[in-house]
Amino acid sequence: MGQILSNGTRERLETKVLPDYLLRTDWFSEKKQTMRSISILNHAPLLLPVGSAYILLLEVTYERGLPEIFQLIVAFASASQAAKLTHDCPQAILANLELGHESGILCDGLYLPEVQQALLYKMTENARHKEGNLAFQCTPLLAGYAREHSAIKSKLATSSHHYVAITYDHCFLLKFYRKVDMAINPDTELTRFLSENAGFPYVPKFAGAVDMFSGGEPILLGVMQEGVARHGDGKTYVLERINNFIERVLARSQSQLATAVDVPRGTLSEPLALNDLPVETQELIGPRGAEQARLLGTRIGQMHRALASDSTHPDFAPEEFSLHYQRSLFSGLQSLVRESYQSQHRNLQRLPDDVRADVEQILGRKDDVLNLLKRIYSKKLDTRKIRIHGDLQLEKILLTGKDIAIQDFGGDPTRSYSERRLKRSPLRDVAAMIRSFYYVGYEGFLRTNQVTDNDLVRILPYAEFWAHYMSGFFMHAYLEAVQDSSFIPAESDDLQMMLETYLLEKAITDLNQELNHRPDWVRVPLQLIKSIVVAPVPVVSEPELV
Repeated sequence: MGQILSNGTRERLETKVLPDYLLRTDWFSEKKQTMRSISILNHAPLLLPVGSAYILLLEVTYERGLPEIFQLIVAFASASQAAKLTHDCPQAILANLELGHESGILCDGLYLPEVQQALLYKMTENARHKEGNLAFQCTPLLAGYAREHSAIKSKLATSSHHYVAITYDHCFLLKFYRKVDMAINPDTELTRFLSENAGFPYVPKFAGAVDMFSGGEPILLGVMQEGVARHGDGKTYVLERINNFIERVLARSQSQLATAVDVPRGTLSEPLALNDLPVETQELIGPRGAEQARLLGTRIGQMHRALASDSTHPDFAPEEFSLHYQRSLFSGLQSLVRESYQSQHRNLQRLPDDVRADVEQILGRKDDVLNLLKRIYSKKLDTRKIRIHGDLQLEKILLTGKDIAIQDFGGDPTRSYSERRLKRSPLRDVAAMIRSFYYVGYEGFLRTNQVTDNDLVRILPYAEFWAHYMSGFFMHAYLEAVQDSSFIPAESDDLQMMLETYLLEKAITDLNQELNHRPDWVRVPLQLIKSIVVAPVPVVSEPELV
């Protein structure tokens, strides 16, 4: 296997095999950019019962933008293994390969059980040890489990854009990251801080790790976590509740529905709880979904309190907002609006007829949108920045049967690790969850098989009704959980303004993405924008910097 890194073969890997393979995978997130080159930055052997696999660090450069580092474990699969992989996991195959007198394939080694077992073995061999340019560590719990169980079963659980997940006896989960960085990995950093420093029990606990040293600096390749009971995720659960909600909508007469929806709506800063609504409305919305939204709000509020709990740790101590920081926020928002509105004008003709007029109306209110966003800079805000999740959505919530667990703290995958580790307002996470309720709410309606297309047009407005109140129940519980916290502004108007700002930022970004790639989904960010840009907005003057 070592001959695949000989000069001639290595050149073919870098110029032909690896570029072709990366562009075929669904996890190579930057393939929309024009790739310039791939080079093997570093490598390390991983001994197997027969032969070796190689862990490769790949530096990918682009025609525009900074280079990025990805990792890939390559391994040789014999003819019998190749047939199974070709049938079950064609996405794992890099190329056909002749190794000595044996024919087979070069593949992504994480799909092979022997590679999965080798990673576990190396991690549990010693509590902490180095082997060549690889470093392994594990907790006593993982080491003890490995000693007591001689036949641990491994299984590739998921292969996402960001990592491959391998389970071991359903008791431990190894996350092997696709894209890596020489900076600290925020996913592992945040989960370890929450579970070990802050005592927050609703995240998977750290159990081990593997690093590769490159240029003397460690690069985290993968992290082992203690398993949590998995009874689905937040998105799956919510889609089931939406299906039940649609059934209730269809079962009621127009007069019954009119009575149930003609109720106060509340606001972002003063949301309503389920018990604040009439019985008819509570029964229409459904108590099970409302209770899950309430639990989510409580746990995420507790998570933010835990992330703000150590004022002595430089990487986690809360920091005050400043006018300079607020001005930089607005500058970024200005650029977003300018770029998005240019793109939206180009793509108007791709839109469904029923939403084109609404998009044209929003395009005509560009100045109002900018004026709303300028409020983030109208005065110094009395609030603080903390470390946040950074990519919060219903898919990141695991249902454990009795409670929830929050996972995947890696942050915005389009940003570098160092950018993801910056402190921000936790209201960004809150806005992300509200956005998620809207997206999943509309997905449940748009993909239902309970109604015809004509009937869908009639009931689709109830998607906004459902998303508004569910996100309100979430928000109500969140604000109770973070009451009197320094990272939440004390003034209700400031809280409302910040939430509207972060929601607008997300919705404008989404609107641009959907116009380019999924025109039928434009209605979701459009609904969020319309809910905020509802009336002429007074001009906001800029304060002086002091």
